[in-house]
Amino acid sequence: MADLFWSVATSYAVLSFIGSALVAAFVVGHIPLIGRIPVVGPYVVAARLAAYPLLALLAFLIGVRITDERASLKQAQLDLAFAQLQLDAQKHTAEAAERLRMVAETKAAQANQKVTEYEERLAKQPAGDGCNLDDADVRSLRDIAR
Repeated sequence: MADLFWSVATSYAVLSFIGSALVAAFVVGHIPLIGRIPVVGPYVVAARLAAYPLLALLAFLIGVRITDERASLKQAQLDLAFAQLQLDAQKHTAEAAERLRMVAETKAAQANQKVTEYEERLAKQPAGDGCNLDDADVRSLRDIAR
């Protein structure tokens, strides 16, 4: 509710109205020839008295508006800095994931090459009645797994 009050109190419409009233009070209260007009003459003293509180009110409301805008700007800057920090963190994470993917692809290619070499070597061995695998074949299988 307080935000609504200050939003209305510092709106352009309210500030324009107070500024217009201030200009009218200054003109009526401080221009000597205006006081000689019979319709306006009785209001000269009241206009002089009203001009200064209107000036103070206008200055106060403009100060509140400027302060509010500065606070909003500062919050927007903080939000932008936080978003940039998150973006940088995501970029670093993506770079690390890319490096890990490259390492995994390299290891997978090496393992695939070892499997291909092992298959070629097994294909060159003559087929026999029993198991043709020896200790070198078992070591090769273990090396592939590493």
